[in-house]
Amino acid sequence: MLRNYLKIALRTLWRQKGITAINVLGLAAGMAVCLLVGLLFWDQASHDDFHPGAERIYRVTTLMGDDARPTASSPAPLAPTLRENVVGIETATRMRPFSRTLVHNNQGYNVEGLYADSSFFDLFGFELVAGEAQRILATPHTAVVTQTLARRLYGEENPVGRTFRLQGGERVTVTGVVDRSKYRSHLAFEVLVSFATLRHARSEALTEWRIGGYDTSTYVRLQKGHSPTTVEASLEGLRRQHLSLPDDKELSPVEKHFQVDRLQLEPLSAVPFSSTHPNVEQGTLPGIMGPFIAGLALLVLLAASFNHVNLSTARSLTRGREVGVRKTMGAHRQQVMGQFLAEAVIVALLALGLGVVLLQGLVPLFNRLSVVHKAGIGISVEPGLRFYGMAVLFAGGVGVLAGLYPAWHLSSFRPAQVLKTGVQAKTPGFQWITPRKGMIVLQFLIAFVVIVTGTVLYRQFEHMKGGDYPFQVDHVARIELQESDYGPFQQEARRQPGVQGVGATSGIPVLDRGAFGRVELSQRHDSLRVSWYSMDYEAIQLLDLPMIAAEEFTEARFESGQVVLVTESAARQFGFASPREALGQPLRFQNRPDGRTQQVRIAGILEDLSGDDKRGGRVLFQYAPEGFQLALARTASGRDSTALSRLQSTWEQVATDPFKGTFIRAYVGEKGANALGEFGVVMGVIAVLAVLISCLGLLGIVTYTVQTRSREIGIRKTLGATASSIVGLLSKDVLWLVGTAILIGMPIAWMINRQVLRNFSFSIDVGLVTLLLTALAMIAVAFLSVAPPTLRAAHTDPAQTLRDE
Repeated sequence: MLRNYLKIALRTLWRQKGITAINVLGLAAGMAVCLLVGLLFWDQASHDDFHPGAERIYRVTTLMGDDARPTASSPAPLAPTLRENVVGIETATRMRPFSRTLVHNNQGYNVEGLYADSSFFDLFGFELVAGEAQRILATPHTAVVTQTLARRLYGEENPVGRTFRLQGGERVTVTGVVDRSKYRSHLAFEVLVSFATLRHARSEALTEWRIGGYDTSTYVRLQKGHSPTTVEASLEGLRRQHLSLPDDKELSPVEKHFQVDRLQLEPLSAVPFSSTHPNVEQGTLPGIMGPFIAGLALLVLLAASFNHVNLSTARSLTRGREVGVRKTMGAHRQQVMGQFLAEAVIVALLALGLGVVLLQGLVPLFNRLSVVHKAGIGISVEPGLRFYGMAVLFAGGVGVLAGLYPAWHLSSFRPAQVLKTGVQAKTPGFQWITPRKGMIVLQFLIAFVVIVTGTVLYRQFEHMKGGDYPFQVDHVARIELQESDYGPFQQEARRQPGVQGVGATSGIPVLDRGAFGRVELSQRHDSLRVSWYSMDYEAIQLLDLPMIAAEEFTEARFESGQVVLVTESAARQFGFASPREALGQPLRFQNRPDGRTQQVRIAGILEDLSGDDKRGGRVLFQYAPEGFQLALARTASGRDSTALSRLQSTWEQVATDPFKGTFIRAYVGEKGANALGEFGVVMGVIAVLAVLISCLGLLGIVTYTVQTRSREIGIRKTLGATASSIVGLLSKDVLWLVGTAILIGMPIAWMINRQVLRNFSFSIDVGLVTLLLTALAMIAVAFLSVAPPTLRAAHTDPAQTLRDE
C-alpha cells in the first residue's frame, strides 16, 4: 500500500508542477535556515566532548542577591579547597580570563588568555605538543602558548624556554605548547599563564573568599559513582563557612545584594548555552542569539508550511472528485489521509534536498558576520550522517504537520456531494473566517513584524554611527591606557598642536558599560543599583556633559573623590523632588564586593544621557584614578588625522604598551554598531524571504482561483464587466486579508520594537512613518504578486472560456 501511495503522490506532484514548485521552493528556504540553526546548535553541543570523563565535568556557578541571579564565576579559593576537603571531587581547577598585550622584540601582540592552575591539563583534554605536563603551569611567570601564537612570536624556533613580557613589565617563560586548533571548546585562549603568576601579584585578592571570586571560574570532575547532589551539599557547607554572614547581624541593603545564596554545579555540556550568565567565557553562544535566529528560522518555515496548507485546501474543487471516487471504490478515510500525507512528506523531502544545497552557501555567510566572529561561535563542524538522518526525520515531521490539516479536510468529503457538484457543501457559520484565510493573515502578519523589526534595527545602527549624542563625541579620541601611566601621557599630549584637552575615564557613558555599584540613602532602608564611571574633571569638560545644576563644582572639589555627579533620573529615583533639592545631599555608595561603603555628597546633576535612564537606570560619576581605563583627547575641528598621529607619537614616547586609539565615532562602529547593522540586514533578508514565500502562496492561490472561476469571469465579461473590475474582483479578497494582517501587525510591531529599543542606551523611536511605509510596500508587493494571473484572466476572450467542449 505504501508503494501505491508513493506512486500516486509522485504522479500528482508531477502533473501539478507549478504548485509543487511553489511548495518546494518555499519549504526549501525555510529548511535551509532551520538547518543552519540546527548546525549551529549541533556545533555548540559537540564542544568539549574530547575531555576525559566529560560527562562528569561541571562548572561551579554562584547565585547571589535578592533575585538569586546566577553568575558563571565562583570564589577564587574554591578550587584548591574542593581538591583538598570535599569527598567525590576527582580534580578541580580554576581560571581567570584576561585580554592583554604580549611584548616580544619590542613588538606588541594583543591576545586573549587565561590565568590557569597547574591542574588545568589534569582536568581538560588539551594535549601538549611540547613541554612536560607534570610541572606545567606550576610556578609563577610560566606559560603555555598555542602553536599559532608561538609562530607569531618566535617563527619556526622552538618556543619552550623562550620568554615574552606581559604589559606592565612581567617577564614570562614558555614551558609548553598546545595545538588549540585541533579542539573545539568554549574555552577560547591563545596563552595560558600560570595562576601562580596572578597569585604572586595579587595574593590578598585571591585568598579572600568575598573579594576575589567574581571573575574566577571553577571547574570540577567528579569521581565515578558520586552524584552532583552530594557534592552540592558539600558546597553548601563551604558557603556557610566562608561566605555567609552571622545570623544575628543585620545586613545592610548592599550586603544583602552581594550575599551568596548558593553554589551549584552546571554540567559541562550546558556551558556553551548558558551565556545569559554574567562572567561567561568567550566561545559560548550569546544568550539572545540562539532564540533569535531559531525564531526567525521557524517563522520562515511556518510561512512555507502555510503555503502548502493553503494551496492544498484551495485545490479541493479538482481533488474533491478524486476523493469521492476513492471512497466509492471502498477506500477508508484513513487511507485517503495517508495518500495526502504521503504527498506532503515527499514535498518536504524534496525541499530538504534543495535546502541542503542552499546550506552550503549559508554557512560561510554566517561565519563572516562580525557578531559571530567576535563571539567565537562560527560553525566549524562538518554535518555527518547522524545530522542528516535527524534532518530527514525533521523534514518528515514538517511534511506530516503541514499536510495534516489538508489531509483531514479533503478526506472528510462525502462522496455523494462531491461527485455531484465537485465540492463539499459549506457548513453554516462565519464563512469569512476560515483556516485558509487565517493562515494567510498570519503569514503576512509575521512578515510585517519581521520587516519592521529589521528596518528599526538598521535605523538604530545608522543612528548609533551618525546620530547626535547628548554630549560631545565629535573630534574626541579615546586611547586605551592598558597598564601605562596616564599622568606622563596627559602632560605631553596637552602640548601637542591641535589637542584642545586631555582627560581620563573608566569608560564613555552610553557607549561603554558602567561598573556595577549600589547607593544607600541615609534616609531610606533600601539600596539602588547604579552604573558607575570614574572620570577626572577635564574629561567632564571636554565631553561637555550637560549640567542641570551644580554646587561648588570645581576641579579641586571633584577630584577630592568626596563628591559625585548623578543624572536627573538617578536623583529622582533616589527620592529627591528636584535637582536643586539633591545638591549637597549625602549618599552611601558602594562598588566593591566586600560590602565596604563610602560617604559622598552630590555636587551636580546632569541631564539624562541615555535610554538607560528612560527605563530606570541610574548613572553616577566620581573621581577614582584607580578606575581609569581610557584617556580622552579633544582635537581641533579639521585636524583629526594629524592630531591622532601626534597622539600616537606622544604615546610611543612615554608608554610601554602599544597604541590603541581611535575617534569615538569610529569606535561606535567597531564596538557593535556594525554587528547591529548586520542583524538588521539579516532580519531584512529573512523578512523579504518570508514575504516572497507568502506572495508565492498568494500567486498559487489566485492562479488556481482564476482557473476554477474562468466561466464566471467569461460570463461577467460578456455582461459588460471591464478588465479593471475583473482585476478588482479577483484581488480584493487577497488584499483585504493582507490589510487585515497589517492592521493587526502594527500595534504588535510597535510594542515589540519598543521593547527591543529599550535595550539600547541611546535609541531612536519606532516611528509611525516606518510602520506606514512598510504597510504600503507590503500591499504593493502583494498586489504585484497577484496581478499577472488576474490581468491575464481579465483579458482572456470569453468565447474561449464559455465554449462547451
